[in-house]
Amino acid sequence: MTQRLKRFWKWLARGMAFAFALQIYIGLFGIPGPLARWMTGYEETLPPEPRLVVVLGGGGIPSESGLMRTYHAASFGAEHTGLVYVVSLPSDGDPETNSVGRMRDELVMRGIPAKSIRMETKALNTHEQAVNVAALLGPAAASGEVLIVTSPWHVRRSLLCFRKAGFQHVNSLAAFNTGAEADFGGGTFMRYAFWANLQAGIDCARECCALLVYKLRGWI
Repeated sequence: MTQRLKRFWKWLARGMAFAFALQIYIGLFGIPGPLARWMTGYEETLPPEPRLVVVLGGGGIPSESGLMRTYHAASFGAEHTGLVYVVSLPSDGDPETNSVGRMRDELVMRGIPAKSIRMETKALNTHEQAVNVAALLGPAAASGEVLIVTSPWHVRRSLLCFRKAGFQHVNSLAAFNTGAEADFGGGTFMRYAFWANLQAGIDCARECCALLVYKLRGWI
């Protein structure tokens, strides 16, 4: 037992050292390009004439994820007409006064007609969001062009879930942050980029774990 315990601690120490070294590498150089492009849907092409835009809820409103997703969804809607929107975020109370209602209100504030927005309020994860949106809209929606709006690192899992749920022509719009245009002077890498890379590494690792779990459960 003592030898087994020693081996356990040895491998644990090695694993922690590897994880630390990997974090430093990602902080300095960022996520490898091919992985980043695949996870964020960068190489995907937007559907030519989407009719359905699904805005997936992350945090509540206000939150970075919720506000960024509604901003990008509304910006896309400003360039297209006749779109139907679905906002998906669980609500334990009255949707009109909860964050899912505030997501709708954000879209309306940015010019999307309220009558074109529907709310899905039961799904607790991405798999349930895909299944519930399919049930909400009916079989006819599965054959149309669908655009999923979500956070960048959440794109791949969302696409796979919606395709698994029966949507045949689904694509994504990643709600990227936009940096300020001003010149902040020297030393910005250690002040900003290094830490942004570390956060991206955490988000990417989380999504890789989630993809594995979803695959094992048959959700993607």
